[in-house]
Amino acid sequence: MIVSSALRKRIAVNISFSSTRLLTSRKFSPSSSVLLSQIPSSSPPPPGFITGEVLDHAVDLRNSRPGDRIDVPYELTITDAMQGLWNSAFHSQNRISTSRVFARKLNLQDRVMPFGLVLFLTTSMTHADAAKVQVGFGNVVYHWPAYSGDTFTKSFEVNAIRNTSDGNHTVINFTCQLYNQRGQLCMTADKRMLFEFSVHGSSLPNYDPVDPTSNQLFRDHLISKAEIISDIGSQSLSTLTTNQLIFHQMNRSLTHSQSQQLASLVRLTHPRHFDTRRYDTKTEIMIPGGLVLGMAMSCSSRDLHEILHEELLSCSYVHSLHPGDVVSGMSYIKSVTSSGPWDLESVVVRTVAVKNLDLVRDLDSERGLPIDLFWGDSTIGTRDIERICKEKCPQLSNKIVVMVDRKILRQSSRMETFLL
Repeated sequence: MIVSSALRKRIAVNISFSSTRLLTSRKFSPSSSVLLSQIPSSSPPPPGFITGEVLDHAVDLRNSRPGDRIDVPYELTITDAMQGLWNSAFHSQNRISTSRVFARKLNLQDRVMPFGLVLFLTTSMTHADAAKVQVGFGNVVYHWPAYSGDTFTKSFEVNAIRNTSDGNHTVINFTCQLYNQRGQLCMTADKRMLFEFSVHGSSLPNYDPVDPTSNQLFRDHLISKAEIISDIGSQSLSTLTTNQLIFHQMNRSLTHSQSQQLASLVRLTHPRHFDTRRYDTKTEIMIPGGLVLGMAMSCSSRDLHEILHEELLSCSYVHSLHPGDVVSGMSYIKSVTSSGPWDLESVVVRTVAVKNLDLVRDLDSERGLPIDLFWGDSTIGTRDIERICKEKCPQLSNKIVVMVDRKILRQSSRMETFLL
């Protein structure tokens, strides 16, 4: 292909810009990622023929540094139909997301978009097609209610870069930010992704963004309405106690069609989610990480009902999930704390989701489960989790797909409950 002098000049500028290492905030855009090595070098085609070229819209993260900022140049308005598609795949009966009447009694504009959907939207990266796998989340805070009809934009900041021990891969930590049409910050989330390249200079100091927990406007608003919530009445089904382990009975799966539709909803483009000619559906096509997390929370939703607000403290993906894999889950209650004089309580819970194993029917319940799976850091690696499973509970080996720690605000249980 013949490269014009103007294009060569623009490429040279991009290479110079990308190689500059700054510890302050830099902005990247998809158009700044073109490198000379990415442009095919070939002789001109014969007369009467034309050769094609591939336009790469992804940001070349090999040249990123802590503090870099990526402003995504797309806008997305969420409709009732989009939210309905999400609700059709992930069970929830939380009235704050299902009942307009309930929401407006709390002085909210409308039903609030589910936490899992907002997180999926916040962390979905159209520009990161080079990623091999998603490693996990952390510090996810729902700052401001998101509603159907809102138009969202987002940005990502690189806050840490490290090479893996084998020297062939890089883990990049991003802080993801979602804004509505009024510029109001709705959600922040830390996201860790693994890339199939190594970077130079990854020992640069980490970039420390503003602590997201300092902005809790949504949660604080709900706490201020505790008396109203108490007067409305509790629909929580179960009393939760510290050190309680709950086996959830809602086992669910996602078909490939569902996965593709939901991935397209937030504009994911990674071929691992779509290209069945290139990847085998049963072993290589992957369910996106945000949907895996949604399934884990969906499995637990009935037993933890009724959730008003939640934060995701940390989350680690252990084994891949493929279309058709059935997900079941269990939750360990780490702590239960009363949140004031009314009926609200704060619960710290770890949910462990497994694939193709019915925890109620297939697991050896008499032997019990190793407590190491439920205490300590949920971001421990796959190798350590597999060691625990093989030594103490072989039935769980190669079965765990995600471990997630959350802090939920919910109504405490009363006697007047009904069947969901």
